[in-house]
Amino acid sequence: MTIREFIRQHRKELDQAILGAIYRYDGNGGKGTIPDGARVSNDEERRQWILNDEGLYRWARSEGVRI
Repeated sequence: MTIREFIRQHRKELDQAILGAIYRYDGNGGKGTIPDGARVSNDEERRQWILNDEGLYRWARSEGVRI
């Protein structure tokens, strides 16, 4: 499977994981919330997250993505 196919199949889950990482903390030591309308801009940004985030990288590899 290519990384492009992986992103196409798991776009919603990837976006949730990425936005969850971006908005993890509110600056006061508590959990933050994802603002309404927050979104990942494009598939290139998703690809970069997969390549640089260990959890997303391992998930992609476990699905057979050739990285």
